[in-house]
Amino acid sequence: MVEKITKNHEVVTTEQEKKEGYIKDFISGDWVKDKPEEQVRQIYLKKLVEEYGYDAKNIKTEVSIKSGQTETKKPADIVIFDGKGFDPGTHAYIIVEVKRKDRKDGKEQLVSYVNSTTAEFAVWFNGREIAYYQRFREPRHEFIDIPDIPKQGESIEDVGKYYKKQLTAASELKSTFETIHNYIYANEGLLKDKVFNEMLKIIFIKLVDEKLPSPKCEFRITKNEMEQLEMGKGKEIINRIENLFIEVKKRYSDVFGNAEKLNLKHVTIGFVVSQLQKYSLTATPADVKGTAFQTFVYAHQRGDRGEFFTPKPILDLAVEFLNPKDFEDLIDPACGSGGFLVSTMNFIRENMRQTRPDLDEKDIAMAIKDYARPHIRGIDFNPDLARVTKMYMILNDDGHTGVFSENSLIDWNSLNETSLRAQAGIIRRESFDILMTNPPFGTKGKITSKKILEQFELGYKWEKKEGEFKKETKLQNGQVPDILFIERCLEFLKPYGRMAIVLPDGDLTNTSLDYVRNFIDKYSRIVAVVSLPPETFIHSGAGVKASVIFLQKLPETELKDLKEKNYTIFTAVIEKIGYDIRGRTVFKKDENGNIIKKEVDILNHDETKQKQNLPVIDTDIPDIIERFNKFKNEEKLNW
Repeated sequence: MVEKITKNHEVVTTEQEKKEGYIKDFISGDWVKDKPEEQVRQIYLKKLVEEYGYDAKNIKTEVSIKSGQTETKKPADIVIFDGKGFDPGTHAYIIVEVKRKDRKDGKEQLVSYVNSTTAEFAVWFNGREIAYYQRFREPRHEFIDIPDIPKQGESIEDVGKYYKKQLTAASELKSTFETIHNYIYANEGLLKDKVFNEMLKIIFIKLVDEKLPSPKCEFRITKNEMEQLEMGKGKEIINRIENLFIEVKKRYSDVFGNAEKLNLKHVTIGFVVSQLQKYSLTATPADVKGTAFQTFVYAHQRGDRGEFFTPKPILDLAVEFLNPKDFEDLIDPACGSGGFLVSTMNFIRENMRQTRPDLDEKDIAMAIKDYARPHIRGIDFNPDLARVTKMYMILNDDGHTGVFSENSLIDWNSLNETSLRAQAGIIRRESFDILMTNPPFGTKGKITSKKILEQFELGYKWEKKEGEFKKETKLQNGQVPDILFIERCLEFLKPYGRMAIVLPDGDLTNTSLDYVRNFIDKYSRIVAVVSLPPETFIHSGAGVKASVIFLQKLPETELKDLKEKNYTIFTAVIEKIGYDIRGRTVFKKDENGNIIKKEVDILNHDETKQKQNLPVIDTDIPDIIERFNKFKNEEKLNW
């Protein structure tokens, strides 16, 4: 048994594969020590092959560089060779220096590597920030900033002169989005929400450019144009981008007002364009775009009115429990950043992949659009969040026209009028098959409007008399929104409609709220209650203890018959959600402490599939879903 080890890039044997703390090297296939710098290196290695088209055979890691007769103490992280040999002194083409996310150093080291080799280009990357350089030898050693390195077979003059057929799907976008955000934040002096909105505009511009009939990209920037911007010039590139934004406002008038402008410095616009120009966002798989966008949303859109964005494990739980069909109408009346809506779209997408092998990914994307437009609706009181949801849905093959901003608790006529003005369709009572929501909750913002409270039975005070709850004629002094949402959500549902709603545990346990539980029991079948662990909403900066309640709206006579039979309620407690109290992913281990891995199909950027052994996330949610499906069959639920 041979074990290869270098100072900084430790390779392990097959017997060590399952040990915690190792990841597979994208180029060699060897298992290497999992360090923060290594994670960044693997991201960029994958980009070099899948996005830039470099042959993996010409890429080496941990390459010793000689300066004169002396080898550098620290080898170069990544070297792309010219295909004629592997001596960095004669055949190096590009050198990449990687750092962990909190490191800013290494650029001087990178310069020394390049000066000691034949490399023409250099990249410095820490997963959050990036810089590209071209080295000139004459008349003196000089490094200049460039918008990007060339792809395989390109020259630096080709960068930014792209035709749409040359664009590539992104292998991952999280680090790209983060790099763009950090650049804007550092160079513009804007608050995070302003940074977020400006970035949304640029993403829309990029998407629209891809959809225009011209074969040539307008969303592009060359090295010369970047230099012009840095000198305070570059009118042509800015005109191209501003004209594209005019087209964005025409096509997405429900997202951007006609008076909205790009508020970034010209140099910043140039940088953002340089980071996105080589990609086809249209061709990039929806899950790659969705993962990047939702991670970005969680990081920069924190709830300040009791909104806690629902983490993916709970989204998946709700969707799996409700099992939506592609002909059913769905609404989230407090849609936030659109998690439930997009998770449903992806659930339908995956079902299509399984049941329709005759369809390719483009056909499925079109089918998802055709499904989402008539069947999916989302409402959020916060117009910025409604805009975020629209963007998220567009990145996941659209359906955004069913999303609009309004207070879901207002009277039905006003709610419908807003929906019609937004061209989102008619909103009526009892018009949806499925409802999923995580409404704002807590005592921070009670509803005190008499006009709103008097619409709801739960807006009134209740008293228990002779063992029964009776509604009084006097309104509550104020009611928390989550309780009013329970009633409104049931009103949204058709007969036999089903719903999942995230509620604080106090709604289910506080003795002062017995009347609320009585109301739920009176108007619906309580199908399931799943208790969430305290760390569920840690990503939103909240330690709220909550549960997901699954209800079905049944006709009064049928509900009465069920109660007489003393029907069964499915209950479960999630003890392991897949991440810890600090938000770090937790993986499942065997009895010896080794991480358990499972072979799964991964959809590549070119729509082909490959099998990968990936660590299994430590969560009991799949087991709970399996138990619920068994319960559903045993109880013969019309679900």
